[in-house]
Amino acid sequence: MEILYGTEAGGAVLFVLLLYLVMSNNIVLVSMIFGLLISIIFLYQLLRRLWLSVGLESKSQPNERTSQPATRKPIRLKLLIDKNRSRVVFAECGKDFVDVLLSFLILPMGTIIRLANKESRIGSMDELYKSVEALDKKCFRTKACKNMLLQLRSAHGLQSNKLIVKIDGMDYTKFYTCSKTPCLNNESFGFISLVENSICACGKPMDNKLRIKYADGKADGGFITRAQRFIISNDLQILPASISNTRSLLLRHEFRDNTGVQEQHINIGLEEVLQLLHQSMLSKTPLTDVFLQENMSMDITSSPDSLHLPYQQQMNGNSDSEEMNVKLWFSKSTNRVICIEAREDFVDFLFSFLTIPLGSINKLLRGDSCIGSIDNLYKSVQMLSAMDIISLRCKEMLLSPKLEHMFGCENRLLEVEEEVTPSEFIYNKCYSCSLQKKTCLHLQFQRLKIMNPKWRGTTKGGGGFIREQGSFLVTDNLMVETLSPASGMSRLDIPFTDLEELSVTVGKEEALTLLRGALTSKSVLNHAFSSRVIDRNLLYYS
Repeated sequence: MEILYGTEAGGAVLFVLLLYLVMSNNIVLVSMIFGLLISIIFLYQLLRRLWLSVGLESKSQPNERTSQPATRKPIRLKLLIDKNRSRVVFAECGKDFVDVLLSFLILPMGTIIRLANKESRIGSMDELYKSVEALDKKCFRTKACKNMLLQLRSAHGLQSNKLIVKIDGMDYTKFYTCSKTPCLNNESFGFISLVENSICACGKPMDNKLRIKYADGKADGGFITRAQRFIISNDLQILPASISNTRSLLLRHEFRDNTGVQEQHINIGLEEVLQLLHQSMLSKTPLTDVFLQENMSMDITSSPDSLHLPYQQQMNGNSDSEEMNVKLWFSKSTNRVICIEAREDFVDFLFSFLTIPLGSINKLLRGDSCIGSIDNLYKSVQMLSAMDIISLRCKEMLLSPKLEHMFGCENRLLEVEEEVTPSEFIYNKCYSCSLQKKTCLHLQFQRLKIMNPKWRGTTKGGGGFIREQGSFLVTDNLMVETLSPASGMSRLDIPFTDLEELSVTVGKEEALTLLRGALTSKSVLNHAFSSRVIDRNLLYYS
């Protein structure tokens, strides 16, 4: 405000001086002063814009390099170790560590694969993620669709923003606009996107960063309602710290007294938490695997003998969900499924596995996911909620986490809902003045709506990731590529005379079987459809 008042006073003085010079017929001097005045005004506007942009990026928001809390500190754990067997009996901790463990459940599966650098060994999920990377961008509906699948956002990321260790490294206060912001349409609102380099309605890339300031309490962080101590078993069962719970765990490990155990105090940070996330997806003993690494037991969960689940009698929900038709190619001599030939709807469905949060995967598989120790983590939420240690809101968030807004797949066979976000945001052009609640000439407000990155200039949800085009080839371990008859047939490494085709309809039962197989097996198509091939052959030869 002081700058504006000073400018107005200076302008008045210059106006009087110019009037005097004109009346004195000193035209040359008037022209020089007028040119100088124009230069000063131009320079002032340039400096003001620069100051405002710096204020928007640096004053209002945290450092770009990391989305970790500013006051990071290690988490302190007390381990009780079985000296004779070199394994962790349980860990004692406060709510900070429990909050971090529970945040595993809101992570999309694709984020877990990314954090493991595509070396997670979780079924065939690494291959599925690599397929997204390898597919030509022309296969996707928009360029942003590929980025959406490779840089997935949690719908509940704000809840973990203030955790002492934030796992996924995403900044959930960051949105994107085009360089023309506010880029107005006929309804007088602008667009923002959750995905960088989405294409705006005006055709420009949305690469201009904005940060959203949420109302107080919107992102308070954490899931546990009160500060207390907890004990966590080697297989991630979380219990309130008490004599009875401690005694039960010790008796389960066949201890009669404390002579065979020892205490160890450790500090852990992001690196150890990422290792724990990885091992919790694979092992029944993740605490031992991470904290006593020289004795890596790697009690890896094995795939069940059959992944064909009897869901037909148990299914709830709409029976008229969209089904998909695919061509199954199998070996006549071995009854082994070789590959699937499918359209974009089936590929969209497979890629949607990456978008589903871990908690919703466990819910879909009825708490029996066969994913390491995650089932115990999921059941712990149910138990802690019954004891009022977790609020009802957080219970719903952890047991049934939603997809991020606009990240849902067009095919709804698995029926995981998208998060509902505010329909409008208000953009303050002058962030500094809005913070100080001042009134100035450059303080303006603009209505912004979230745009669907899959559909340019649209604020409605829906739409698939893959563009309508030719067919795709899906291998047994879920490698997906565009179908090229010449190269595709040569890669199958099987006599053409031994190949046979079978048309298959994929409904909800098959969808769940494929999901479980993708999480636990390297032979997903055979686990899901081998019984169809056998039944077909029995019928054919009978």
